[in-house]
Amino acid sequence: MNFDWTDEQKEIQKAIGGLLGETAQADALMLETADGESAKNIMSTWLKELAELNYLAFAQGPVNAGQAMQLVAAQEALAPLSNSLFVAVETSARLLGGLVAGFGADETREKILDPLNRGEMIGAVAVAENESREAPGLQTIATSAGDGYVLNGRKNFVANGPIADVIAVYAKVGEQTAFFLVEAKADGVTLGKRIKTMGCRGLTVCALELNDVHVEGDAVIGLSDDEAPLHWLRMAESRVQTQASIGLMKRLLDATTTHAKSHRRNGRAIIKYQEVGFKLAEMLTLLQTAQWYGRRVAYLVEQGSAEASTVSHCAKVFTAETGESMASAAMQIFAGEGFVEGSVAERGYRDAKYAALTGLSCETARMQIADDVLAGYRE
Repeated sequence: MNFDWTDEQKEIQKAIGGLLGETAQADALMLETADGESAKNIMSTWLKELAELNYLAFAQGPVNAGQAMQLVAAQEALAPLSNSLFVAVETSARLLGGLVAGFGADETREKILDPLNRGEMIGAVAVAENESREAPGLQTIATSAGDGYVLNGRKNFVANGPIADVIAVYAKVGEQTAFFLVEAKADGVTLGKRIKTMGCRGLTVCALELNDVHVEGDAVIGLSDDEAPLHWLRMAESRVQTQASIGLMKRLLDATTTHAKSHRRNGRAIIKYQEVGFKLAEMLTLLQTAQWYGRRVAYLVEQGSAEASTVSHCAKVFTAETGESMASAAMQIFAGEGFVEGSVAERGYRDAKYAALTGLSCETARMQIADDVLAGYRE
């Protein structure tokens, strides 16, 4: 395995780095308080700029797995800017885009994927919903209706929901499951108020209600018994959250190192205190280990390895939990300044938890990893 970046990958990183100036920082902050229209305008601008670099089309779906290392090189450049902006971009390009590229029909790819990759459309994916003892299992139901389907149900946490043009809704069709491409402005679609979150406050999130929403037959993705599209999506989510955590860790390390060099106590820069130096050394070690993990997942995906799914979940667990540890260390070094709302340390402390909760939670990912290991022994 050679994890050194090629000249082409370095050029991609340089081009993305050119976008990450003061304006980018301002956009990331504005997303936290922007209303629906303003947030959509900010995201549309970013998507179009990234589209010019071909970033949105990298490694979409299992059919383009050969671009996985190229994607990680680009993600490592973009992710340190903002967890919220990064996850919003990846939700549209990699999650919705990947589902369409990997499992959609030709006409669906032409209708959805082309404008998505030009930055002219914002996508979302709706899977999560409440399950109870009285109503176990998937509650969003699609029923046949002529040449299409009628969709009913509720999703309780849809990232990009308030600004999306198209949402891939996971639903049950008899004994099968599928993703249904729903236009956000379609009759019967109700988007809830933007949900206020503890961290990743720039990510627009809402609930989604579907009441007799008609979906054409060619807007159905991955109708199957084996839930292959969902399994692919879970691995893709893990990869996105891995890179989001790595970006957070890089942002925290850079800010904490700068603070330690410039902040003085008893006449000495605090970086000269052994305990602070040890913390920074550990943070760097963890960051580089996390980067290795992310690149190894990409390598396995490119190779078509059967290990790719398991290792992607391992990487997600490691980087999500390591991100939390690094946020705690950064807060300790920043001390009182880090405890102030809006500081890099405070924001990182709140953002770090998001990766552990979304997609497959760390607890669920651990169970999946264990199942994969045990399945290997049974073969």
